[in-house]
Amino acid sequence: MTDATRLFDAADLAQRFAAAKDRIAAAELPLPETIAEATAVQAAFDAPQDGTAAGYKVARSPEGVGVAGRLSPIAITASDALPAAFRWREGLRVEAEIGFRLASSLPPRQNGYSRGEVIAAIGAVHLGVEILDSRIAEGGKAPFLLFLADRLGNAGYALGPELPRDLLDGAEGRPLEVSLDGTPLFTGEAHHPAADVLAWLIGWANEIERAEDTLSAGDIVTTGSLCGALGVASPGRLEVRLGGRWNLPVRFG
Repeated sequence: MTDATRLFDAADLAQRFAAAKDRIAAAELPLPETIAEATAVQAAFDAPQDGTAAGYKVARSPEGVGVAGRLSPIAITASDALPAAFRWREGLRVEAEIGFRLASSLPPRQNGYSRGEVIAAIGAVHLGVEILDSRIAEGGKAPFLLFLADRLGNAGYALGPELPRDLLDGAEGRPLEVSLDGTPLFTGEAHHPAADVLAWLIGWANEIERAEDTLSAGDIVTTGSLCGALGVASPGRLEVRLGGRWNLPVRFG
């Protein structure tokens, strides 16, 4: 098939992801060739949740382009006594992150957004936990656009307690602990891969090719791990504690 006649069926790949009971080898899946094709798969794969805001994890492609994977499902954690609950299976991982809820929209625009304009659009800052459970056997080692179509491996997100706004620029170096049923998974200092929890959000906000309805008021955005991806070896209660003050529990079963 020549490039001129190639047809990529985003709905078909989305259905394969949705129906998969086990992880699928990348070689068995059709490959998107553009970011637009990969995000079309996400849109077809991620059915809207009644009463739940849209959510995105922002990142950068190997070429340095701002991209996003949809978060689904999203759970709002009300208290330690009622932690968010997600399905566990072997190979599942988690990331402790800083999440934002937008108070005003950042639609694509030709001249982009400054850091100050992005900060002004953020209504609240939260502690969050992203659940990683790719539908692809190779996970993040799969071809990047296929992994992007798979929502960058996202399998859920827990939005936890609100944090002070100074963590927009002050999350680096804060004490961070992650444990599973009391067993430490991570103990150290919070560190974002870009050393800046806003960097990837600003990058995606300034991608004029993204959909018009992304980064709308009320959307939840998470921006990269503060501890790397941590394996969750068994079902149980995960506890994330940041700065010795803010706690977020998540239960896996």
